[in-house]
Amino acid sequence: MEKSRKEIIKKAAVIFLAAMLVLTFFSNTIMNYSLPEVATEPVYSGSVSNKVRGQGAVEANSDYEVTVSGARVIKEVKVEVGDSVEKGQVLFTFEEGENTELTEAQDTLDQMELDYAKSLLKSMPDYESDNMDIKSAKEDLEAAVKARDKAKTTAKDLKAAKSAEETAKKNVADLEEKIEALQEQIETYGTVGSYEEANAQVTALSDELATLQSQLQSLKDELAAATGEEASELRRDVQNKELEITNKTSELNAAKQTAAAIQNTSATYNSLKSQLSAANKELKKAQSTLQDKSAEVERLSAQPTLADAKAAVKEKQKALTQMLLALKQKKEQDSLAQQSEDLDMKAAEERLEKQRELVDKLQNSNDLKEVKSKDAGVVSQIDFKAGDSVTADVPLAKIQLAESGYIVTVQVTKAQANLIRVGNEATIENIWDDDVSATVKSIKADPENPNQNMMITFEVKGNVSIGQNLALSVGEKSNRYDAVVPNNAVREDSKGKFVLVVTVKGTPLGNRYKVKRADVEVLASDDSYTGLQGGVYEGDNVVTNSSQPLEEGMQVRLVE
Repeated sequence: MEKSRKEIIKKAAVIFLAAMLVLTFFSNTIMNYSLPEVATEPVYSGSVSNKVRGQGAVEANSDYEVTVSGARVIKEVKVEVGDSVEKGQVLFTFEEGENTELTEAQDTLDQMELDYAKSLLKSMPDYESDNMDIKSAKEDLEAAVKARDKAKTTAKDLKAAKSAEETAKKNVADLEEKIEALQEQIETYGTVGSYEEANAQVTALSDELATLQSQLQSLKDELAAATGEEASELRRDVQNKELEITNKTSELNAAKQTAAAIQNTSATYNSLKSQLSAANKELKKAQSTLQDKSAEVERLSAQPTLADAKAAVKEKQKALTQMLLALKQKKEQDSLAQQSEDLDMKAAEERLEKQRELVDKLQNSNDLKEVKSKDAGVVSQIDFKAGDSVTADVPLAKIQLAESGYIVTVQVTKAQANLIRVGNEATIENIWDDDVSATVKSIKADPENPNQNMMITFEVKGNVSIGQNLALSVGEKSNRYDAVVPNNAVREDSKGKFVLVVTVKGTPLGNRYKVKRADVEVLASDDSYTGLQGGVYEGDNVVTNSSQPLEEGMQVRLVE
């Protein structure tokens, strides 16, 4: 019996422990599925390079603009953008028509010949106009002297007028101040109110008081004859009426005092009103006087001052002297004019000859029916079509010259541009021909976004063609680093750059994983990987992606 009980207890304990193990296992499994899921990559030692990459189309290093002399109408465009052309190949043909450049050159020649003929007909010097100007200058000087004498008298009158104006201004200011003071006093007395209104209030209150007293007497008479409850009610009415009479008596006394005060101040108020009326009349007269004085000052001020009149006399004297001197010099220079005219005639003859040569040249080329390419290259731009009218020296098209070499232009950020230097050799990543090479030729700000971007121009040599797309990379050579991680493993917050390292702890029910922050310094990076130094080492596993935001010490589960 005792042995049977022990067996039962033993089996129960085993069942209990098994149940606990099962429950613990499932609870850990459920908890694991609720944890953030993370993807990791191991830290390794390897090479990373600071490379800048970009793509661009091959262009010629230089080009030239196709132009034509004179106005013409395009008949046919023989090429298209992107076409390769040879030297001497026809690009455009033209309709037959008038060459406006020739017409303009012929008109210029005709005018030059006319001017030359007129210069041969020059007459002898004529000084009549100069003498008339001198006579007029003398008359101006005499008038200026008279105006100066008149200005002397005007200056004295103006001084007296200004003095009278100042006196009138002071008189007006004093009256305005007096009126302002009277108005303030009147406004003070005016707040007392109307005597008629106050007296009417006294009368009305007296009548109301008499009515209340009559009502009180009636109540007393009724009280004398009343008994019981009616007597009690009448006594209350008598008390209320007596209280009304007391209040009304107080109102009547206050109204009588107000009426008396108004009656006492009315005489002073009326006196102030009379003074104000007289002062306003006096002010109006003073303002009229000031207006007259100011008008006189304005009229005299408009007259020329003595200083201006003296300056005018001096100016007229100077002008007359200069005219006399100029006439003397003119007569002296006329004696030398013939020599100068001979030189001018010679120069005019030379200009005429050059213009005749230009007209002859244009006449010889007037039958131009087409324009050809000066050099071999690729058509990069066409600005006109058949039927369009063109003028002299306006570009019809642009030809990129193949013999000038090739360039590729790539847009990068300012930070990327800091990694590049003029002369750096670039790697061409989409061509495996060793004969093709590229070198940084220039680094300039992007005209469209100079604050953010830079334009890198590469000089390209070798077997390439205009329009071909090249993928280029340039920058520092690869260096080896003790800790290299994928770019998406590097994070940054207000404290700086860091990575999340996954730590593992073994338990009887399996491994538990947690994330630990490791602050790092970025030494180099390329398109995929970053070289680090700091709290991370080769063999560590760092988080590259997670299903939820992570924090220091958080438990996670690995991607299965």
